[in-house]
Amino acid sequence: MKPPRAHDHRLAVAGFVPASRANGPGVRVALWVQGCSIGCPGCFNPSTHASVEAMQPVSELATQILAAVRPDTVGVTFSGGEPFEQAVALSDLARRLRDRWPEGTLMVYTGYRLQHLRSEAAPPGSADLLAFVDHLVDGPYDARSPVGASWRASSNQRLWVLGRPLPEPGDEDADGHIGELHLMADGTVVLSGILGGDLKKAVESVS
Repeated sequence: MKPPRAHDHRLAVAGFVPASRANGPGVRVALWVQGCSIGCPGCFNPSTHASVEAMQPVSELATQILAAVRPDTVGVTFSGGEPFEQAVALSDLARRLRDRWPEGTLMVYTGYRLQHLRSEAAPPGSADLLAFVDHLVDGPYDARSPVGASWRASSNQRLWVLGRPLPEPGDEDADGHIGELHLMADGTVVLSGILGGDLKKAVESVS
């Protein structure tokens, strides 16, 4: 008799970039989830707020992420959307990645505060996902605040080191304040990163 097959969770995905320097230190795979009930005013990714019915199996996403890993890739970043509103599926994905790529670090951007994620009111699966997170940027985006310190979009957000140490940003990381344009294989253009000053104004003027 074959052993029972592990449950393959499904995840609503908004976007994927195989190599990014704008979503954490070093070269990282970036995954954006679809769906967010927080809806911060002025959010740079409002198209990721709505829920969708189309879902991808976590096993397929794990294979896709691992296939994108290069010799200089240091980790993966989950953003959105709101990752912790799909924490059950993302913890499954994080487990699969850790099993097959133990040296890869996990960074997550969330609109929730860490204290909330550790409370009884946290979304289902939050504790399981936090157990895999090395670096967490928490707090809602505040468009009224200037760009924060490294890897934070507004000054109210906080960077937590929950697992392995966070390396210092290199010169190529522009102290964690960079934006990127990615031309994908299907012809779509993906814009990501911490945008401030003239770059943010330029993007807004053509959007």
